[in-house]
Amino acid sequence: MKKQLNMKSWLMNAVTTFAALLVLLTAALMFVGYKATNPAIRLLESNPSHYDLEYEEVQFSNKFDHISLSGWWIPSEHNSIFNTDKAVIFAHGYGYNRTEMPFSPLQLASRLSEEGYHVFMFDFRNSGMSEQAPTTFGGNEKTDLLSAIDYVSETHDVDDIALMGWSMGAVTSIMAGAESEEVKAVIADSPFANLSEYAADSFQYWTGLPKSFATGTTRAIGVMVPGFNPTDVTPLYAAQSYPDDKGLFLIHSMHDGAIPYSESEAIHNSAAGSELWLPEKGGHIRSYFHFESEYEERVLQFLDRHFIRHEPFISDPVHYS
Repeated sequence: MKKQLNMKSWLMNAVTTFAALLVLLTAALMFVGYKATNPAIRLLESNPSHYDLEYEEVQFSNKFDHISLSGWWIPSEHNSIFNTDKAVIFAHGYGYNRTEMPFSPLQLASRLSEEGYHVFMFDFRNSGMSEQAPTTFGGNEKTDLLSAIDYVSETHDVDDIALMGWSMGAVTSIMAGAESEEVKAVIADSPFANLSEYAADSFQYWTGLPKSFATGTTRAIGVMVPGFNPTDVTPLYAAQSYPDDKGLFLIHSMHDGAIPYSESEAIHNSAAGSELWLPEKGGHIRSYFHFESEYEERVLQFLDRHFIRHEPFISDPVHYS
């Protein structure tokens, strides 16, 4: 009898301990998920006037969930080679904002403006001056970017738009570019190819926790952000749907420690007609910092080459050596 009581007591203790560990593990995964979807919000440290650029403060809403978004419209005052207006929309990386990245986005915007391109810079949800809402690594951010495209097209009557994104913004640009007829070209610097696979492979890099915790954390995020499905964030598949006249230019440092360049190679190999540049220096989204002049020239040549296809009064193609 005493032996049976001891066994029952042992089982009760074991069940209680297991339940307590399960609660602690669930709480830990929820905490990691919360931190991942709520990165620290950086303040804007500069504005276009620091580069002698005229600009307009912009507030617009996400057309899908009505999140308030903030940005700058930077109209170019320079002549371009085109007969119709062209605009480039910037899409920043995870945890950054429209001005704060490992390089100066405003410096790049200034160069594009000099070449006759209008530039639209904005903050994704949960970033900069935009409304706080969970970050979803490109999921809901895609609708932020689609709303930015609509704003530029409808407010400024620009129908020829290029997207230029870095990291999460690169992922978002590839996916939004596949859905928008106004987008004629996409430049994606350091994207991942598939969020579910990338999150599992890089989980320890970002969190310091074992890779085996990745699935649980992803499920926890799904609970905290209803409607968010990581499998929907797959630029690899989006890029496969690009028509022949929509350009895709991938840039990825071969020394990127956060997102390996093999991610861009996978997208490039699956997207017919895409272009790939693999700089041999620099870390994550640092290619512009290390190769400023070459970066600008490659970007401008790509934009000119693809926009000219859509010019109504220019029939002869332009070739660059």
